[in-house]
Amino acid sequence: MNEEPISDTTNPDETLLEVGMVLGQNYAFGLVAGRCSAAQAEALRRLRDERLYKRCSETWLDFCPKYLKMSKTEADRTIKLLEEFGPAYFELSQLTRVSPETFRMIAPNIEEGVLRHNGEAIELNPENSRKVAAAVAELRAAIPKKSPEMQRLTQELNDLCHESNMQERIHKLAQLCFSIAKEFEKISCDERLGSTRWYFTRALTNVRDEMARVAAENGVAEAGGDS
Repeated sequence: MNEEPISDTTNPDETLLEVGMVLGQNYAFGLVAGRCSAAQAEALRRLRDERLYKRCSETWLDFCPKYLKMSKTEADRTIKLLEEFGPAYFELSQLTRVSPETFRMIAPNIEEGVLRHNGEAIELNPENSRKVAAAVAELRAAIPKKSPEMQRLTQELNDLCHESNMQERIHKLAQLCFSIAKEFEKISCDERLGSTRWYFTRALTNVRDEMARVAAENGVAEAGGDS
């Protein structure tokens, strides 16, 4: 099927919508390859948050697969990465594969388009892709292995995804959340936390905000709020 050309328009929102839909198709292929740009992620965020998608579809759920060639879940996940990490995550992922978990650990080494490693400032550009990949590999290897407790929680989470009984799945999820809360509490009292407390606070805040979002989306009032 032939693509419709982008029409001339003086409305910047209409331009963004049309460009976003065209870029979305290329972006979907980029996701498969593990490559995507901060500009594309920002376009996704504007399309969703400013509800520009309503010019084509009634819901974001319908708009994403039809016009962006990706699921709502994938689009929202990408927007969340932008909101949590900013452009730096996408700048790095353009050069080498990096998971969100790894990026969280090495984020302190990245600032203003530069990866700092072993006293060297490596600019995040295509010319340095091999050097960046090697530095990320070394940083990833230096990340401490998960504790037995965290390995257990991870395995329980993986098992949970395959639970077919919804009531049992919810029950197990609640128990897992209690275990995670206890783990956060144990870490908060650990004397080794020291200078990494900022990272702990950031992680705890992200978890709290995500749980609050899910609660709000399901009509659950905040503690102490109106019932």
